[in-house]
Amino acid sequence: MKRWFLYIGACLLAFVCFACTDEMEADGNSKERSVKLQLQLSLPMDASARTTRMTSGFEAGSKYENYINVNSYRIYFFSTDDNYIARFIPSKTVMAEATEYTLYSVEGEVPEDVLRRASNNVMDFKIVVLANWENYEEPKAGSTLETICNADWAQFKILESFKNLIPFYGVNEYEDVPVQYGGTITLEESIPLLRAMAKVEVVLNKEDELNTEEMSFSNVTLHGYNSKGYCAPRNGAYPQNGHILHLVGNKNEDNAIENTISFLQTQSDKETWIAYVPEYDNTSKGANAAYIELRFDIQTETDKKDFVIHFADDQTDIKKTSFDITRNHLYRFNVTIDPKGNLAVEVNDWENVFNNDFIF
Repeated sequence: MKRWFLYIGACLLAFVCFACTDEMEADGNSKERSVKLQLQLSLPMDASARTTRMTSGFEAGSKYENYINVNSYRIYFFSTDDNYIARFIPSKTVMAEATEYTLYSVEGEVPEDVLRRASNNVMDFKIVVLANWENYEEPKAGSTLETICNADWAQFKILESFKNLIPFYGVNEYEDVPVQYGGTITLEESIPLLRAMAKVEVVLNKEDELNTEEMSFSNVTLHGYNSKGYCAPRNGAYPQNGHILHLVGNKNEDNAIENTISFLQTQSDKETWIAYVPEYDNTSKGANAAYIELRFDIQTETDKKDFVIHFADDQTDIKKTSFDITRNHLYRFNVTIDPKGNLAVEVNDWENVFNNDFIF
């Protein structure tokens, strides 16, 4: 009887050892068949600019304009012909700020649906990034970049305060990426992120000789904007040949010119007021041109004489020189007072550079 129990115990021990070995082999095979991916999301902090058709320069973006909520973003794999494959879920995200860039480094495992597309241990794909969107719906089989970027859930409402974040969109294509099971793919080329909003800025230049040191704006207001916008460009790709507005309903909303929003004053060397708004059609035939209304603190409540700035290179001929309000652009208006006490406005229209520099 004792030998019988010893025999049974030996069989049970062997079964447990075999099961453990089998599990370890399965886990080992799983690790050998997995592939890790490392990539970076970039927010360059400098952008080329056109200053009233004459000069160019660089501008640094603030932390707010470069911030991504790491709990509210999505990364997807797409084929090179813009068809959805699978979602990439990072296991690690690290933010690093440098002189010229804000980088978000992410790491995780490549989905099996993506690995199955590899041929001769290489594969081609696109990676799409959605960040700070108000809503997300997981793409379905057959979804394309265009259907996602034009979806109802791909819209956002205007920022009422700094409590909300600017929506971002990014895409990059990678070819002949080597695949080694059990290894790590490191994508050297980062994915630049495009902001869904424009930044409008009014700067008051005070001149001591005119005794304007104490002069200040009491209020800066934008007349004409769309309360909603799309988080991504129209076709899901960066507009390489000129900018195409991506408007909800393909036009400004009804009575958009009647929408008003107050600028926020920021702390800087010069008195500066800013507002963030979605794209706005400011140049099409029949469109109501947006404008900025300025009011100085020396004006009384009963004084109705306010000053107006148009989105144009020439404030006296806005029909010929007006420009649209487009995503990821900074529009700066420098306001000064000439020796005769007249207001002068210099327009700085800071434009996108499509060479991976999509920032203010």
